[in-house]
Amino acid sequence: MTQVTVTLSKDLDRVVGVVKSVYSLPSKDKAIQLIIDEMGHEIMEKELRPEFVKKLRGIEKTGKFKEYASVKKLMDEIEHA
Repeated sequence: MTQVTVTLSKDLDRVVGVVKSVYSLPSKDKAIQLIIDEMGHEIMEKELRPEFVKKLRGIEKTGKFKEYASVKKLMDEIEHA
């Protein structure tokens, strides 16, 4: 498990304390873990926006893809773009 040192403002520390109390957590680090876990799920599991899906489908239809013989060639192009 990774350890992180965090500096919080008074307001954020108060929020962490409230989360700790509301969920009867044993420590503030558990409260911070809960907050990060909840926000992480919210961010990571969002559905794709319809406009983005439409754009991807358009790219699929028009064939604006480029094939690479290897990952190295792709990385070379990205690095030199």
